[in-house]
Amino acid sequence: MHRSITGTYLKHYASVHKGADELMPLTGAQRRFHHTRSADPRDRVRILPVFLEFPPGLLSAHRLEQATRAVLLRHPVLRGVADTAGGVPVLRIGPVPEGPLVQEIVASDTDGAVWAALEDWPAGRGSFRVLLARDDRRDLLALGFDHLVCDGESTGLVLDELVSSYQTGARVPDSVAAAELRRYREVVERRLAREHEASGPEALAHWTSRVRDAGPGRWGRDRDAGEPGGQDSAWLRLALPGSATDRPFPALLAACHTALARTPGTAPVAYTWGGHDEAGVVGCFINTVLANPQGEGVRESWWEDLEFVDTPFDEVVRAARAGQASWTGHLDLVLTFIDRTHRPVPVLDGVPGRFRYPPGNRIEDPVIVTAVHDRGEVSLRVDHDPTIVPGAAATGIADGLRESFVDAGRVAG
Repeated sequence: MHRSITGTYLKHYASVHKGADELMPLTGAQRRFHHTRSADPRDRVRILPVFLEFPPGLLSAHRLEQATRAVLLRHPVLRGVADTAGGVPVLRIGPVPEGPLVQEIVASDTDGAVWAALEDWPAGRGSFRVLLARDDRRDLLALGFDHLVCDGESTGLVLDELVSSYQTGARVPDSVAAAELRRYREVVERRLAREHEASGPEALAHWTSRVRDAGPGRWGRDRDAGEPGGQDSAWLRLALPGSATDRPFPALLAACHTALARTPGTAPVAYTWGGHDEAGVVGCFINTVLANPQGEGVRESWWEDLEFVDTPFDEVVRAARAGQASWTGHLDLVLTFIDRTHRPVPVLDGVPGRFRYPPGNRIEDPVIVTAVHDRGEVSLRVDHDPTIVPGAAATGIADGLRESFVDAGRVAG
């Protein structure tokens, strides 16, 4: 009888939870982040950033402080810190910190100063940070999330509520905070139940067939998992044809597969999938999913894979190893998709902000392709770790992505 990784974890978690309100179980993705951090000698979090630019002098640090406090009261996961209880990984929910929550920075290089502040972030400091960096050209609002507690979809919810609370100054009653704590637990438990259900024989057979002929991986396989390198970036701006304007993700996934497959021995393209389990609940509800078609196009295989996207990545790795596949869990390229088409630009005191994507974040995987979809076009940022990925290989991936859209007449002028 197959025993799922999720089921085994929940058994161990039940032995340490014992009804404690402050202890929450971890989803499969959260446990992966926890494991990666435990291997890091510097105990660093994996940062998920959001940057917004406003005119200089517009933002009030006091109002931003009140809004941040309201967001933390409403969303308990942002007060959580990864921990262990009796050797079992858990999320420990704490109270809202007593001291200042917003860090103000005045610097000539605001991008660099913000990244330096975010990098100086040991795990014990908390899971949500708000920085306000000012110079004579702009106010830069930077939100930093520990990815273990927040996925990309949830960052949009937090930003919306931060803006709303900034504008209204509304406070969150204690009764609401208590109800949201219970609600978060219910959503996580449902997510874990889905992960357990998606770890059965049919799902594992599907993923075993997908990785049977997959390459083992090319870059950084022997690198210390706790020491990611630097970052080099390339930007591409592509127009979308009518057929892909509303659903660009399959086309982007196929382009990544084609571009990466130019390099022999690379692992399958991976992508993050998931987000909202329940409207209004912030958390990390994603999964890492592979795209490795056999004898069919990426788009066709992706539709088939959707039935099994809840199978935890660790279960896929275990199945691949049991089947003696060449691929045993390494990732060379990860695609992240950000949909801005249904999310209005934040407006504070009648002034719209502008999203920024400054380089400077650590690269946790050899190549990361970030796709931002907005108004019929997509901007791609191709980040790679130059200490392990040759520049020519990274350029080849960027060129391959560009050519995939050129062939269909999709490049913006």
